[in-house]
Amino acid sequence: MATGTQLEMSPPPTGRAQWSGKLGALKTRAVLRWAEMEPRQRFWTVAAAVLLAGLAGFLAWYGLRTDWRVLYTGLDADDARQMEQTLAAAQIPFDVDPAGSAIRVPAPDLDKARLAAAAKGGVKSGRMGFEIFDKPNWVGSEFDEQVNYQRALEGELERTIGTLSDVESARVHLVMMHDSLFRDQERPAKASVVLKLRHAALADGEADSIRNLVAGAVDGLTPDRVILVDAAGHLPLGPKTPEALRLSAEQALEDKLIATLEPVTGPGNVRASVTLDYDPTATETTAETYDPSQTATLTMQRTSETAGAQPVPSGVPGTASNAPNTQALPVYPKVATQPETAQSESGTYGVSKITRHSIENPGRIDRLTAAIVVNDRLIQPAALGKPAVWQPRSAAELRNLTALAQAAIGYNGTRGDVVTVEDLAFSGNRFESPVSPVEQALNRAENSPVLVKYAALLAAILLVLAFGVRPALKRAGLGGPAGPEGKELPAPADGGEEIPEGAEPLELEPIGKTRAQELFEQVTEQMRRDPAQSSRLLQSWIHSD
Repeated sequence: MATGTQLEMSPPPTGRAQWSGKLGALKTRAVLRWAEMEPRQRFWTVAAAVLLAGLAGFLAWYGLRTDWRVLYTGLDADDARQMEQTLAAAQIPFDVDPAGSAIRVPAPDLDKARLAAAAKGGVKSGRMGFEIFDKPNWVGSEFDEQVNYQRALEGELERTIGTLSDVESARVHLVMMHDSLFRDQERPAKASVVLKLRHAALADGEADSIRNLVAGAVDGLTPDRVILVDAAGHLPLGPKTPEALRLSAEQALEDKLIATLEPVTGPGNVRASVTLDYDPTATETTAETYDPSQTATLTMQRTSETAGAQPVPSGVPGTASNAPNTQALPVYPKVATQPETAQSESGTYGVSKITRHSIENPGRIDRLTAAIVVNDRLIQPAALGKPAVWQPRSAAELRNLTALAQAAIGYNGTRGDVVTVEDLAFSGNRFESPVSPVEQALNRAENSPVLVKYAALLAAILLVLAFGVRPALKRAGLGGPAGPEGKELPAPADGGEEIPEGAEPLELEPIGKTRAQELFEQVTEQMRRDPAQSSRLLQSWIHSD
């Protein structure tokens, strides 16, 4: 065993020896502390160590895990396969979701992956366009060329239709025109287009534009032979129904009312709702009207005949009196008939008649109803925590607004139209108290998923430490010496065995004395077996003090 003279003459350890001495001292202290513990304390110590190790392992995994970022989503199977080949060739790690429609890459490699994908032409629509003819096919037949041309045309039309603002993706199927010497064997061109929309409906006229686009790109195809289908299956993309026309007309009138009244009331201070009553039936009317007071000559025919005097035979009957170029005797004077005159007139007259033929298509407006709500007038805006001051509008101002609204939508009183303008305070006029910093932090956390994630992680760590590690350490007795009822007693300030004032001295139980005696014997035996290590331990304790 090392003596005091030897301890004084040995130099203080430095470097590696000093660290090994400290580690040995810590090991000895841990062994002594472990030997002093009861089985229950040892169990809770192990439990606390396991919790801490699990928490440290989770934090290490969470900090070292790969941060995946989405490169593409909503891919077709062919597009996903081509993109996987591109990323593998560029030696970029990637991850594919179980559905196979989304590809993710590590955050540091996101820009590199985008450049690699762009270098290969990016993501196609699932079918190739005219680039299918970039590589010549020397062994293909004429039928193969026709099929490839149809595929290329369908792919180009899909890409073109996909560039529209309201269309997310499109699928085009063409039936090419077939010419034949026999008329009954001819086949006209047809097309079917399936659209996946970004919004609830297409813009006005956009469906007809798509039909004209497809018809103009295919020989012999007319717009009426192009069928448009919505991918969701609940929206007709053909001509608008009367109900759709009514809704469009109501929306147009509401926009017109707001555009007319907002310059007067201020932006956001007008709400309008218009209802149109349509007649969905078609009407055809023919009317004839006669006016007996007004007549007109349609035709007129007049005939006039005049006959003069004619000689009448006279004298003695016989040859001499009837022979021509004979001179009548004076005893037999000449006799003649009286002249005759005949006239006839025929006329046709007609009464004035008016014939009207009118056809009214479905959608005739029977009645128009408009409800308009305007906000109060702003007198003083809010400033420095003071609420804004609003004042109701006068009756004269409401009459002027009503007149403007009637003129804007084509008010017709004879048909029963109703236009109502009311002044009501909007809910936004109420004064809102300033938001507290706590509420601002909560609102910011709700709008930041990353902040919520890390806050939840921190809360979980604190819960594990508070309700797992800390109780385990207390039950293990590592928080200090415990009293008779399990309460910790304050340790002496100088490390001695002083008892606080007012505290009763504790008597060690026999089992405690036996354990202390066993510990003393174990330490003595350790110092006898390895005096050098024991001397280094004592030196480290002396220098640490």
